[in-house]
Amino acid sequence: MAAISGKRRMGDGYEPHVDNIDGRLIYSLPVDSGHVSLTFEYEIEAGDLAVLLDDAYRRAVLHWVLHTKLQTTITGMAGEISQADFRALLLEILHSPVDDLERMIDAVNHQHNIRLQYYIRLDLALER
Repeated sequence: MAAISGKRRMGDGYEPHVDNIDGRLIYSLPVDSGHVSLTFEYEIEAGDLAVLLDDAYRRAVLHWVLHTKLQTTITGMAGEISQADFRALLLEILHSPVDDLERMIDAVNHQHNIRLQYYIRLDLALER
């Protein structure tokens, strides 16, 4: 996915996106849970954006792992995800070896009774 000119650096429409706001890169993710729709925003670094733009698989994994975890915050089943929590998750998803990434996906699947690979494949199919 090529970088987008102007304020928007990644994404379009109702999907995860990155904007440059006053020199800060902000990753935004809209999340629905029942009748509630919220957008969560976290700061990222230029190296994170480079991975997001170059690696569709890791971009999709971040989308769906974060979406799954944020839905539990909306429903009150878990506490909020702080910037520090997000940074740790981002490092694991974008910058860890693939084997570690796959183990993390399996753990999220088990913890949330979900099959993230299905949603990840949907995102990857949209990339074509």
